[in-house]
Amino acid sequence: MLKICLVEDEDKEAERLSAAIRRYMQEKDLQYRVTRFSDGQDFVDGYTPGYDIVFLDIVLPRCNGMEAARALRSRDGAVSLVFVTNMANMAVKGYEVEASDFIVKPVRYSSFAMKMDRILAARRGRSASLLIAAEGNLKVLPASSVAYIEVCGHNLVYHTEQGNIVTRGALSKAEEQVKGAGFERCNVCYLVNLAFVTAVEGDIVTVGGDKLHISRAKKKSFLEKLTSSFGQGK
Repeated sequence: MLKICLVEDEDKEAERLSAAIRRYMQEKDLQYRVTRFSDGQDFVDGYTPGYDIVFLDIVLPRCNGMEAARALRSRDGAVSLVFVTNMANMAVKGYEVEASDFIVKPVRYSSFAMKMDRILAARRGRSASLLIAAEGNLKVLPASSVAYIEVCGHNLVYHTEQGNIVTRGALSKAEEQVKGAGFERCNVCYLVNLAFVTAVEGDIVTVGGDKLHISRAKKKSFLEKLTSSFGQGK
Protein backbone atom coordinates (compact mmCIF):
# COMPACT_ATOMS: atom_id res chain seq x y z
CA MET A 1 0.00 0.00 0.00
CA LEU A 2 1.26 3.47 -0.93
CA LYS A 3 1.20 5.88 1.99
CA ILE A 4 0.68 9.44 0.78
CA CYS A 5 0.78 12.68 2.74
CA LEU A 6 -0.94 15.79 1.38
CA VAL A 7 -0.04 19.14 2.95
CA GLU A 8 -2.42 21.79 1.59
CA ASP A 9 -4.34 24.52 3.40
CA GLU A 10 -6.89 25.25 0.64
CA ASP A 11 -9.78 22.77 0.65
CA LYS A 12 -10.51 23.22 -3.05
CA GLU A 13 -6.91 22.53 -4.09
CA ALA A 14 -6.68 19.60 -1.68
CA GLU A 15 -9.80 18.03 -3.20
CA ARG A 16 -8.51 18.57 -6.73
CA LEU A 17 -5.24 16.82 -5.94
CA SER A 18 -7.03 14.08 -3.97
CA ALA A 19 -9.24 13.43 -7.00
CA ALA A 20 -6.17 13.11 -9.24
CA ILE A 21 -4.58 10.68 -6.78
CA ARG A 22 -7.80 8.66 -6.57
CA ARG A 23 -8.15 8.44 -10.36
CA TYR A 24 -4.50 7.45 -10.84
CA MET A 25 -4.65 4.72 -8.20
CA GLN A 26 -7.85 3.32 -9.68
CA GLU A 27 -6.35 3.24 -13.18
CA LYS A 28 -3.18 1.52 -11.92
CA ASP A 29 -5.11 -0.76 -9.53
CA LEU A 30 -2.97 0.33 -6.58
CA GLN A 31 -3.85 0.37 -2.91
CA TYR A 32 -3.18 3.64 -1.11
CA ARG A 33 -3.94 5.81 1.90
CA VAL A 34 -3.89 9.62 2.04
CA THR A 35 -3.29 11.66 5.18
CA ARG A 36 -3.86 15.41 4.95
CA PHE A 37 -2.40 18.32 6.92
CA SER A 38 -3.67 21.85 6.38
CA ASP A 39 -0.99 23.58 8.45
CA GLY A 40 2.76 23.47 7.86
CA GLN A 41 3.66 23.44 11.53
CA ASP A 42 1.22 20.65 12.32
CA PHE A 43 2.81 18.62 9.53
CA VAL A 44 6.32 19.18 10.90
CA ASP A 45 5.34 18.51 14.52
CA GLY A 46 3.47 15.32 13.67
CA TYR A 47 5.81 13.92 11.03
CA THR A 48 7.27 10.46 11.40
CA PRO A 49 9.00 8.50 8.60
CA GLY A 50 6.84 5.95 6.82
CA TYR A 51 5.24 7.84 3.95
CA ASP A 52 6.11 6.99 0.36
CA ILE A 53 5.17 10.36 -1.17
CA VAL A 54 4.58 13.80 0.35
CA PHE A 55 2.76 16.44 -1.70
CA LEU A 56 3.73 19.74 -0.10
CA ASP A 57 2.24 23.17 -0.81
CA ILE A 58 4.82 25.97 -0.68
CA VAL A 59 2.57 28.66 0.81
CA LEU A 60 1.28 27.37 4.16
CA PRO A 61 0.20 28.81 7.52
CA ARG A 62 2.78 29.11 10.34
CA CYS A 63 5.53 27.16 8.53
CA ASN A 64 6.02 27.56 4.78
CA GLY A 65 6.71 24.67 2.45
CA MET A 66 10.46 25.18 2.18
CA GLU A 67 10.88 25.31 5.95
CA ALA A 68 8.69 22.23 6.29
CA ALA A 69 10.71 20.44 3.60
CA ARG A 70 13.99 21.10 5.40
CA ALA A 71 12.53 19.74 8.62
CA LEU A 72 11.22 16.74 6.71
CA ARG A 73 14.61 15.95 5.18
CA SER A 74 16.30 16.15 8.57
CA ARG A 75 14.16 13.17 9.61
CA ASP A 76 13.48 11.30 6.37
CA GLY A 77 15.78 11.04 3.37
CA ALA A 78 13.84 8.31 1.60
CA VAL A 79 10.37 9.80 1.05
CA SER A 80 9.57 11.22 -2.41
CA LEU A 81 8.85 14.93 -2.00
CA VAL A 82 6.64 16.77 -4.52
CA PHE A 83 6.03 20.50 -4.26
CA VAL A 84 2.60 21.83 -5.21
CA THR A 85 2.63 25.53 -6.09
CA ASN A 86 1.22 28.26 -8.31
CA MET A 87 4.69 29.82 -8.49
CA ALA A 88 6.79 27.67 -10.81
CA ASN A 89 9.94 29.71 -10.12
CA MET A 90 9.76 28.76 -6.44
CA ALA A 91 9.88 25.07 -7.29
CA VAL A 92 13.49 25.39 -8.47
CA LYS A 93 14.48 25.70 -4.82
CA GLY A 94 13.12 22.20 -4.36
CA TYR A 95 16.40 20.74 -5.51
CA GLU A 96 17.95 22.05 -2.27
CA VAL A 97 15.82 19.53 -0.37
CA GLU A 98 15.98 16.75 -2.99
CA ALA A 99 12.44 17.24 -4.26
CA SER A 100 11.42 14.58 -6.77
CA ASP A 101 9.18 16.91 -8.76
CA PHE A 102 6.75 19.80 -8.63
CA ILE A 103 3.15 20.30 -9.69
CA VAL A 104 1.81 23.67 -10.77
CA LYS A 105 -1.70 24.61 -9.63
CA PRO A 106 -4.34 24.01 -10.80
CA VAL A 107 -3.51 20.31 -11.06
CA ARG A 108 -3.99 18.85 -14.55
CA TYR A 109 -4.47 15.10 -14.55
CA SER A 110 -2.40 14.34 -17.68
CA SER A 111 0.63 16.07 -16.16
CA PHE A 112 -0.02 14.56 -12.74
CA ALA A 113 -0.21 10.99 -14.12
CA MET A 114 3.05 11.40 -16.03
CA LYS A 115 4.82 12.67 -12.92
CA MET A 116 3.42 9.84 -10.80
CA ASP A 117 4.68 7.29 -13.34
CA ARG A 118 8.15 8.77 -13.05
CA ILE A 119 8.11 9.02 -9.25
CA LEU A 120 6.99 5.43 -8.76
CA ALA A 121 9.52 4.20 -11.33
CA ALA A 122 12.26 6.07 -9.48
CA ARG A 123 11.19 4.55 -6.17
CA ARG A 124 11.32 1.07 -7.70
CA GLY A 125 14.69 1.91 -9.24
CA ARG A 126 16.19 2.92 -5.89
CA SER A 127 15.39 -0.48 -4.48
CA ALA A 128 16.33 -2.44 -7.62
CA SER A 129 19.53 -4.46 -7.57
CA LEU A 130 21.57 -5.98 -10.40
CA LEU A 131 23.28 -9.34 -10.17
CA ILE A 132 26.47 -9.18 -12.23
CA ALA A 133 29.02 -11.92 -12.92
CA ALA A 134 32.47 -10.30 -13.03
CA GLU A 135 36.01 -11.56 -12.40
CA GLY A 136 34.74 -14.98 -11.39
CA ASN A 137 32.43 -13.56 -8.75
CA LEU A 138 28.84 -12.46 -8.47
CA LYS A 139 28.29 -8.83 -7.53
CA VAL A 140 25.03 -7.31 -6.28
CA LEU A 141 24.89 -3.75 -7.54
CA PRO A 142 22.21 -1.12 -6.72
CA ALA A 143 20.80 0.20 -10.00
CA SER A 144 20.84 3.70 -8.51
CA SER A 145 24.67 3.59 -8.29
CA VAL A 146 25.13 3.01 -12.04
CA ALA A 147 25.69 6.19 -14.10
CA TYR A 148 25.51 4.37 -17.44
CA ILE A 149 26.07 1.00 -19.07
CA GLU A 150 28.29 0.74 -22.14
CA VAL A 151 28.57 -2.11 -24.61
CA CYS A 152 32.08 -2.87 -25.93
CA GLY A 153 32.08 -5.81 -28.30
CA HIS A 154 30.73 -8.76 -26.30
CA ASN A 155 31.32 -7.01 -22.98
CA LEU A 156 29.29 -4.62 -20.86
CA VAL A 157 30.93 -1.90 -18.79
CA TYR A 158 28.94 -0.69 -15.79
CA HIS A 159 30.14 2.82 -14.99
CA THR A 160 29.41 3.23 -11.27
CA GLU A 161 30.18 5.68 -8.50
CA GLN A 162 32.73 3.18 -7.14
CA GLY A 163 34.44 2.47 -10.48
CA ASN A 164 33.89 0.40 -13.60
CA ILE A 165 32.74 -3.21 -13.65
CA VAL A 166 33.25 -5.28 -16.81
CA THR A 167 31.24 -8.39 -17.62
CA ARG A 168 30.09 -10.41 -20.61
CA GLY A 169 26.62 -9.62 -21.87
CA ALA A 170 24.29 -7.81 -24.24
CA LEU A 171 22.93 -4.31 -23.70
CA SER A 172 19.40 -5.53 -24.40
CA LYS A 173 19.63 -7.87 -21.40
CA ALA A 174 20.93 -5.09 -19.19
CA GLU A 175 18.06 -2.92 -20.39
CA GLU A 176 15.59 -5.55 -19.20
CA GLN A 177 17.25 -5.61 -15.77
CA VAL A 178 16.96 -1.85 -15.23
CA LYS A 179 13.47 -1.47 -16.70
CA GLY A 180 11.51 1.05 -14.63
CA ALA A 181 14.66 2.32 -12.89
CA GLY A 182 15.06 5.56 -14.88
CA PHE A 183 17.44 4.42 -17.63
CA GLU A 184 17.23 5.42 -21.30
CA ARG A 185 19.38 4.74 -24.37
CA CYS A 186 21.10 7.74 -25.94
CA ASN A 187 22.43 5.54 -28.75
CA VAL A 188 22.98 1.84 -29.47
CA CYS A 189 26.09 1.75 -27.25
CA TYR A 190 24.96 3.51 -24.07
CA LEU A 191 22.16 3.01 -21.56
CA VAL A 192 22.05 6.11 -19.34
CA ASN A 193 20.78 6.60 -15.80
CA LEU A 194 18.94 9.91 -16.24
CA ALA A 195 19.61 10.85 -12.62
CA PHE A 196 23.32 11.26 -13.52
CA VAL A 197 22.78 13.61 -16.48
CA THR A 198 24.22 17.08 -15.80
CA ALA A 199 24.12 18.67 -19.26
CA VAL A 200 23.01 18.25 -22.86
CA GLU A 201 24.75 20.29 -25.54
CA GLY A 202 23.76 19.55 -29.11
CA ASP A 203 24.36 15.84 -29.65
CA ILE A 204 26.46 15.40 -26.50
CA VAL A 205 25.11 14.42 -23.07
CA THR A 206 27.27 14.68 -19.94
CA VAL A 207 26.72 11.71 -17.62
CA GLY A 208 28.67 11.45 -14.39
CA GLY A 209 31.43 13.59 -15.89
CA ASP A 210 31.67 11.61 -19.15
CA LYS A 211 30.49 12.97 -22.51
CA LEU A 212 28.41 10.57 -24.60
CA HIS A 213 27.02 10.93 -28.11
CA ILE A 214 23.25 11.08 -28.63
CA SER A 215 22.23 9.48 -31.92
CA ARG A 216 19.71 11.13 -34.22
CA ALA A 217 17.40 8.11 -33.94
CA LYS A 218 17.37 8.21 -30.11
CA LYS A 219 17.54 11.97 -29.51
CA LYS A 220 13.81 12.77 -29.42
CA SER A 221 12.83 9.95 -27.03
CA PHE A 222 15.92 10.52 -24.87
CA LEU A 223 15.21 14.23 -24.42
CA GLU A 224 11.53 13.58 -23.73
CA LYS A 225 12.38 11.10 -20.98
CA LEU A 226 15.05 13.42 -19.59
CA THR A 227 12.66 16.38 -19.51
CA SER A 228 10.05 14.26 -17.78
CA SER A 229 12.58 13.02 -15.23
CA PHE A 230 13.36 16.56 -14.14
CA GLY A 231 9.72 17.53 -13.78
CA GLN A 232 9.55 19.95 -16.68
CA GLY A 233 6.89 18.11 -18.66
CA LYS A 234 3.68 20.09 -19.16
